[in-house]
Amino acid sequence: MPRLSNALRLRAYNISPLLGPILRETRDLPSALNELRWLREHVKEEWQPTSGVREKTKRILQLCQRRALGVPLQYLLGSQPFGTLDIKCRPGVLIPRPETEAYTTHLAEIIKAKYPAPESPEDAKSSQKPLRIIDFCSGSGCISLLLHSLLSKQFGNLKIIGIDVSPKAVELSKENLKHNRENYLLENSAHDQVLFKHADMLSESEHERIMKICRQTCDIIISNPPYISPAAFKKETSRSVRNWEPRLALVPEETRSALSKSKDTSTEKHPEDIFYRRLIRLHRCLKSKILVMEVGDAAQAMRVVALQLATRRLNDIEIWRDWPDGQRAEDEVDHVEVKGHRIEVKGTGRMRAVVLYYAGPLHRQAKKNYRSIMLE
Repeated sequence: MPRLSNALRLRAYNISPLLGPILRETRDLPSALNELRWLREHVKEEWQPTSGVREKTKRILQLCQRRALGVPLQYLLGSQPFGTLDIKCRPGVLIPRPETEAYTTHLAEIIKAKYPAPESPEDAKSSQKPLRIIDFCSGSGCISLLLHSLLSKQFGNLKIIGIDVSPKAVELSKENLKHNRENYLLENSAHDQVLFKHADMLSESEHERIMKICRQTCDIIISNPPYISPAAFKKETSRSVRNWEPRLALVPEETRSALSKSKDTSTEKHPEDIFYRRLIRLHRCLKSKILVMEVGDAAQAMRVVALQLATRRLNDIEIWRDWPDGQRAEDEVDHVEVKGHRIEVKGTGRMRAVVLYYAGPLHRQAKKNYRSIMLE
């Protein structure tokens, strides 16, 4: 990490002595100014109007000093915007990222195109077959809750289940469900339509239990699983991530998985890919129409595509970039070749998700519907 120049430090100090500690972590002045503003607003909301200026200043200084130690801003503020929602953040649970928000929103648009909208609100709440979505490695619950926010008006009969191995994450996701309902950021129907369960999706002994939780079938599977290798975690992640965010949500624990004993050489060479084999299996077992899997980079995206191609099962495959709705830059490819197959790459930014579609007539019609919507 390059050292901060004395000129930059002096400039920050002249603006506010509180900027110095924040600058150590942000490394640039505009970001430090924004963070200081948010911390001040947070303290203003947190403390009673009768609190003295001295107490408030002391609290702001404490927060700035913790930020200098690398504590993520979201943990200090206690929340992170995610779409129209306010997601509570707490140590021990992964902080939601904007790229995750982007592909979740994109998925919601595809679902709307795939399933025709009801003619009236009464039809939406009728006894039609429910739209069932499973969110594996659900963490804070941000994906499940945003999908409900985006889909509930069109799909009155909606069922979303978030599953995570961390009791802390399951507890926080339930708090986020309650928090967003009470603040009118979610429909009241979310109380009955969104559930969060504790389970280890890598455990062979829990496979049947997971199938039972999911009621043997679902329409959509989405997952932001742990996908960082131990080496990359040490060398490539930021100090803030390494020291403060939960390793369990970032690096797969091979020892928990019967899959680690598999003879498959791809997961032996890349243990960070271990969740994807299980997700592809669940996609088949649960007969889902769409599977969305977040990945770390282009190389991992290619390996995940290769895992699916090795099954020789009928699926259309896409790769989505950070911003799947965005306009592709001139130096960004629109497809990649994997084992002789042409795989479409959508959007702009880094390769962020691998998406499998059951290649039936409904999916082909949905692609036409979605493209026509985007051209309107």
